Amino acid sequence: MSPSLSTGREPSIAIFWPPPPEETTVERYREIADLGANLVITGNYLNDPKILHHALSCADEVGLRVVVASDSRIDVLMRHFDLATADAQALLRQVIDDYLPHPSFAGIGLLDEPEPDRFPNLALAVDIIRQRASWLLAYVNLLPSSAIEPYDEYVGGFVDAVDPAILSFDRYPFLCEVDDPHYFHDLATIRGHALRRGIPAWLYLQTLGYHAHREPNAREMLWQVNTALAYGFTGFQYFTYWTPDPSRGEDFEPALVHRGLRTPRYEAVRRINTEWLTPVARQLRGLRSTGVAHVDQVPRGASAFRPDPWVRSIEGNAIAGTFAGAGPDRHLFVCNASHRETSTVVVRLDAQACTAQRFDPRTGTFQPVATADLVLSLPPAEASLLRLRPLALPG
Repeated sequence: MSPSLSTGREPSIAIFWPPPPEETTVERYREIADLGANLVITGNYLNDPKILHHALSCADEVGLRVVVASDSRIDVLMRHFDLATADAQALLRQVIDDYLPHPSFAGIGLLDEPEPDRFPNLALAVDIIRQRASWLLAYVNLLPSSAIEPYDEYVGGFVDAVDPAILSFDRYPFLCEVDDPHYFHDLATIRGHALRRGIPAWLYLQTLGYHAHREPNAREMLWQVNTALAYGFTGFQYFTYWTPDPSRGEDFEPALVHRGLRTPRYEAVRRINTEWLTPVARQLRGLRSTGVAHVDQVPRGASAFRPDPWVRSIEGNAIAGTFAGAGPDRHLFVCNASHRETSTVVVRLDAQACTAQRFDPRTGTFQPVATADLVLSLPPAEASLLRLRPLALPG
């Protein structure tokens, strides 16, 4: 039995749209692992049990996990049938049993971007999966607010009706001419409902240009990661890994791997995952996101910074996320809110209340820093993780 994707110390770093059937090999799946990813969400014509078994075997070989999200039987079942019938439930159990022999098998993708009328069916499917194999993830990815309103009602209705193990959504922020002004509204909505339910929040990260969206550069991809970390997200899904077939429409441009060749963004994402995201997410894993605030510029749906007994003020164009665990320490994640310009961020702490340490991802350790005025020169999209320790422990 494999551990659940919604628990454990490692962050979930997933790729969506893996190599197509003719490129589904151990070598290609090792290339995914080399990216610093640990999870594959299937698609790209991996639609039948035969090719999916082969993909799972490749993942078994290199230590990746797999959410089977493209089995055509599930797609037909969830879109067109009522799971209250015995035959439909038997088919779902059969699909689960088909893939259980694979160590890499980690979950079933039920439905992408469901409308509210599908929530009752999804709730039944989640219960069946939990009864059959409790560690498997019953995976559903939600719409962004650009596709459905009122968004808070949509997300809250899904959480209450379906009782998911994670809360995942996609909203791609890099439009052709501007950044999406509603991106943070959706981050805040998903974060709020995930915290209310006590479940992890996941999001998709834009890796490519497509209809009405520009190709992101390395800084913009890092910016997506760090803004999500500030908001307490623990699952990161790259859209897409392999460039979708042109026949699918939407004018997809080259992704991380295009026509079998790595694009420069593959290396940029590899460095983000291995040198920054994984070390930092390990430190935050198991902590609770206790707040997130914007300094200087506050977008729609976001909250402005307010001082507290430890953090007196923050100056500069930044996003600050706070985290707490069972112990007395707190963590402060400070992200440059811009992916274009360097920001000098000054964090003023109460030196009589706490000491500060700054995380070094190269060594995986925290190093002491001056407590009163911390001056952080953050290049575009970059961030810093601080650990705050109280000078006097309670009691």
